[in-house]
Amino acid sequence: MTGKLDVMITHPRTSHPLPAKVAPECPAKTVLQGLQMPNATEHGAFLDPEPEGRPYVLTLARTGQVLAPDTTMAQAGVRPHDTLSVEQIAAGAVPWHA
Repeated sequence: MTGKLDVMITHPRTSHPLPAKVAPECPAKTVLQGLQMPNATEHGAFLDPEPEGRPYVLTLARTGQVLAPDTTMAQAGVRPHDTLSVEQIAAGAVPWHA
């Protein structure tokens, strides 16, 4: 296991940035689940629960790459100080190539 990466995560509606530490081996779906936990920030969850059929996705801002749910931070090429943008996709859309 390697050290965690310092990144910024932006909110899908407000673009509010959240400093975070993510493990290189952590998949995108786990990052998103963590952001929905009541203890994600000192003020509570960073993200509301996903509405039915409108999942959150992570985009690596530096490259524009949308991370598939099982893509790890290392596989996506996330570097220290990168920004990960949380986006919400329309019902039925698949923004990554499965």
